[in-house]
Amino acid sequence: MREHIFLPKPLFPRHFCFPDFIGGYSDFPEHAVNREFQTKENHLDIYYNLHIVLNGKGYLHTEGRTYELTAGQGFLYGPGLRQRYYSDFHEPWNIRWVHFYGLRLEELLNGKGIGDPWLFALSDLPSIKAILDRMLQLGRNFQVEDEYAIASTLYELLLRILSTSTQLNVSAGQGADRIRSVANYIRSHSFEPITLEQAAATAGYSTHYFSRQFNRMFSMSFSDFLLESRLLHAKQLLSSTSLTIKHIALESGFSQSSYFITCFKRSEGMTPSRFRMLHQTDADKSAK
Repeated sequence: MREHIFLPKPLFPRHFCFPDFIGGYSDFPEHAVNREFQTKENHLDIYYNLHIVLNGKGYLHTEGRTYELTAGQGFLYGPGLRQRYYSDFHEPWNIRWVHFYGLRLEELLNGKGIGDPWLFALSDLPSIKAILDRMLQLGRNFQVEDEYAIASTLYELLLRILSTSTQLNVSAGQGADRIRSVANYIRSHSFEPITLEQAAATAGYSTHYFSRQFNRMFSMSFSDFLLESRLLHAKQLLSSTSLTIKHIALESGFSQSSYFITCFKRSEGMTPSRFRMLHQTDADKSAK
């Protein structure tokens, strides 16, 4: 079996999830995938890639480790991840896959697949297989009116996997949580001298990997996030205290008030003094 089914773009643009490409392989020991980071192939720089092993076995390689996958196990790659997986040559896997996209998928999937591939084992493979078979059948005979059925079938599949699976590798969700934890620390300690290397070490990642994942998760670089955090802190002080501009600059993590004023004007379109005039509370104004 070697089946590839591509689905048209849905007419309704706000599905929680929708399949782009579904299919499966069996009796194909040559099956091997080696995709680089942010590959454009099959839109996997922005889409998720889910595989379920029905029988046989294969392997997934990530971060210097190789995992064997057998019946009832699977994996999920989030958008843009480097992908390395292949069938065992002597016991080729019988596998089904879904490439999909949608709204707020990181929240729905609890961050799984974002930082690293998520590997899992299912407790109820027959139910999962039945849903996959239903989705494939819808795809083979797809009609315009089947859009909602195939979207809801994928949603059912994802929820069933989330509720009946156990973790095989270190949770990608935990990796995403570590990065979020560092981001929260930056928000509350932006006045401190925090470097990219320190932030990456706190999360337990290399500087390059952390920088890449941080950028993907927050749609901005670490340095831009830190600057934004410092400006937010400065805005709070400007609107709620009578501290001098120089003092606020230092309290917000800027070593020079001139640089602070330049960054503030670029971000807000006005000087810190003007911002204070517009936003400081009446109580603070009267206290001056």
